[in-house]
Amino acid sequence: MKLLFVNACMRGKESRTHQLCMDYLEKFLRAKKEEDWQIEELDLNSMDIQPLTGESLARRDFLSRDKKFDDDEFALANQMIEADHVLIGAPYWDLSFPAKLKTYLERCSVTGLTFIYSPQGVPEGQCRASSLTYITTSGSAIADFNFGYEYIKGLCCLFGIPKTHFASAEELDIIGNDIHKIMTSAKDKITDIIDEL
Repeated sequence: MKLLFVNACMRGKESRTHQLCMDYLEKFLRAKKEEDWQIEELDLNSMDIQPLTGESLARRDFLSRDKKFDDDEFALANQMIEADHVLIGAPYWDLSFPAKLKTYLERCSVTGLTFIYSPQGVPEGQCRASSLTYITTSGSAIADFNFGYEYIKGLCCLFGIPKTHFASAEELDIIGNDIHKIMTSAKDKITDIIDEL
């Protein structure tokens, strides 16, 4: 069994989002100790992932038409398909998440791989993961502007991942707030998510 950890924590181990992700992984492995789970981490900050351009999109379309899905172009999409559970950690960034994560997800969104179209033109997800967890932190309140998680939920519908979970630590930069209490509350939410899995 494979857990795919998509690490979009741009500040590395100093990131509070990364701290929550480490808490999640520790609790996940403890809860699943009777099962054979492997963690595969993608550190997006260290990867050279480029947005699609007209030229690169044309090449991808050419490969797709010929069903050459073993090409390196589709490595990230194939990795997503093969995951049994997905964890995405990303800071709350400009009302959603860092551009590097958007570029990664664009590379995973491939017709014929992560989703196909039925004869009636209805998209059908091809990913085998039963669930995805999205973890974020923010300096202020997210409130009704949780566009990062909403986007992820939409992609999960497209990819065929039936269940999503969300944990966040918010208002971490508000002067006077108890940071330890906020982080502890987020970790309690993570515990609840693990209990559901």
